[in-house]
Amino acid sequence: MTKPKIQPRSKYVKNTSEKLDIKETSFEERIKEFLSSGTSASYITQVVLALAALSVVATVIAMPGLSICAREYRRSKKYSKKQISSATGNLKRSGYIEFENADSGIPRIRLTKKGEAYFQKILFDDISLPEPEKWGGKWTFVLFDIPVQFSKAREALRWRLKALGFYQYQKSVWVYPHPCEKEILYVADYFGVGKFVEILSVEYLTKDIDLKKHFEIK
Repeated sequence: MTKPKIQPRSKYVKNTSEKLDIKETSFEERIKEFLSSGTSASYITQVVLALAALSVVATVIAMPGLSICAREYRRSKKYSKKQISSATGNLKRSGYIEFENADSGIPRIRLTKKGEAYFQKILFDDISLPEPEKWGGKWTFVLFDIPVQFSKAREALRWRLKALGFYQYQKSVWVYPHPCEKEILYVADYFGVGKFVEILSVEYLTKDIDLKKHFEIK
């Protein structure tokens, strides 16, 4: 039997029990994926939040810069300047974003702590796993050994893996038939247990009949 290939811990893992830092590369990439996803979740208010979040990742963008970025998404999602302006005003009144004056005198926009937490939840809820038509011949195994003090996070992670379509191979071992490392590490970091999670890419199993049957792989 070929030994499972252990994927190196990626840039998506943050070795802390805290939630993912907004400055982490994974957060920025999740935002960009979200903006280009075309899903029903990415409506106008959330697009403005996403653009504001990107301004935090790359310092802060001036409002004209935000307008330029928004134009790209307005083309595909038919958002008008009035819609973007209205959504921005609503977010400010709700305490999700704030404006500040730069040295140039041009107002700048950024997420507040409240807005960051809210948008992290949006990105988390929007996560889905790839489902290519053709199986690539590799299994993705998620293993974790989470200490008892994080029992609620452990149960939440199990629930989320099941909801995403994973198959429970053993008590703390779950499997999916396609690569999904960054999505799972983002979920684990959201629950604050990323450092307890390992992901294996397995090309061969002696007994995979039940797995293939479950995932309808021929």
